[in-house]
Amino acid sequence: MPMIDRNAKSLFAINSILDRIDPMIREIPGVVDGTDPECLHRMRVASRRLRSALRLQAEHAGIADARAFFRLIRSVTRTLGNARDLDVQKAWLEEFLGRCLQREKSGVSRLILRLSQERQSLQPQIIGAVSNITNDPVFKGTMEKLISARFDAEMNGAATTEGDIWYATRIIGIQLESVIQHSASLISRDAHEAHHRMRIEVKRLRYAMEIFRGVYADIEDRLDGYMALVKELQGLLGDLHDADVWVERAPELSAAEMKRTEIYFGTSKPFGSLAPGYDAIEKDRSAFRDEQFERTFNFWNETTRSGQWRALRETILLAYRGRVNDSDSGRDRATGE
Repeated sequence: MPMIDRNAKSLFAINSILDRIDPMIREIPGVVDGTDPECLHRMRVASRRLRSALRLQAEHAGIADARAFFRLIRSVTRTLGNARDLDVQKAWLEEFLGRCLQREKSGVSRLILRLSQERQSLQPQIIGAVSNITNDPVFKGTMEKLISARFDAEMNGAATTEGDIWYATRIIGIQLESVIQHSASLISRDAHEAHHRMRIEVKRLRYAMEIFRGVYADIEDRLDGYMALVKELQGLLGDLHDADVWVERAPELSAAEMKRTEIYFGTSKPFGSLAPGYDAIEKDRSAFRDEQFERTFNFWNETTRSGQWRALRETILLAYRGRVNDSDSGRDRATGE
């Protein structure tokens, strides 16, 4: 391990946080307007990327206590998350409506209406969570600390240091090992919670690679290829989790609509015209879930068998060793040793 000054502020760490604040903030007008669901999606993703940067880099950026800022951003992520889930589910239902049987359309249309109503009811909460975030004392105070820390670090001159690449390599390496350990869950088709946990670990690996990409200047193109691999795995596991949510939630939504019908009409019989649609949703998503598990299982086995995860590990280790060896050679030349 190189000699690292733990008290020094890393310019790379500071910028990795600051660079992830603006993409979140600039989506606020679109989120408040509520017309384009992609604005909310982009802001939610940006807030998660910012939280990852805070979790990994706050200490190195010189923020002694970033917990309050982290909690503020997390509250935004969670508020947007509920709405995003409804947007995604509604979009899928609209696609399914175009291909389901005629007798199923009434039930699917009814569920689209219910999700639309639920989504609309969340909009005031969303506006309250995001509209004044830049005026929050915690937000303003953290920005002041980061801007001050960046100026101090810029005076030292180095955009990245041995400490940055040592830390990056360690974080990515450990997170990759966590993904590999969680891959044991793919042995079981029904390990729904474990598959979800693996998805989270893969997402953390992807965000860590995005955050630290800049310290591997000589291998950025190769690293981009591995990031695409991780993104594909995350997408497979994400679709698997979405199907799990549908399979679990569809019966609950059906029961709720039947209860609503019974209260309104005094009998549940009118629900009979809606039931085929609700049943079709559950069957479709259950079948998709089985297919998606096979795709995910095969992708993991193929990429493991071809050594791509091992190659990612070796690539970042070689880049780190090359950087340290070059630095050691430069110091030897400078001292004449």
